[in-house]
Amino acid sequence: MSQEDPKPHLSEAYARMIERARSTVESAGKRLEQAVDEARDMAHELGELTRDEADLLSEYVKRDLRDLGAYLDLSGSDLRGWFVIDKTLIEARLFELMASVADKTSLALAEFARNVRQPTVWRTGEITGPGVLACLECGKTLQLGKAGRIPPCPHCHATRFRRQHESPEA
Repeated sequence: MSQEDPKPHLSEAYARMIERARSTVESAGKRLEQAVDEARDMAHELGELTRDEADLLSEYVKRDLRDLGAYLDLSGSDLRGWFVIDKTLIEARLFELMASVADKTSLALAEFARNVRQPTVWRTGEITGPGVLACLECGKTLQLGKAGRIPPCPHCHATRFRRQHESPEA
């Protein structure tokens, strides 16, 4: 059974969507959620993604940004605690994009995150940014150094995860 990503273009489109949303927030002062929606529409209009792919990917980006906002709002820590893994293991371009969003729009991220009432669950097959995901079945972690499709747990083959954050006291 191959672990090849059947749609590798989605991983690169994830980073482009974050970059476009960041640029829209900075230049036009729009809300982060609206900026992600505009980035979704642009990806479709430019023919980079189908409508279904663009809709799905924008939900993944919103999920990750909401979780980042909640982490920054509650912990007062910097972005490295959200990624957990060493910055050198993370794709540099995506780290800089996420850091830029966090630095320039941290109030927008916190507001965006406050609308979420239930814990976020990541699932196998979804696209996410770099970081550490903890398996909800066995607790083992999965380290992602760049944006990409989430594989099944390498230990128990379960398909549901939570993002693991560094504790604020660390």
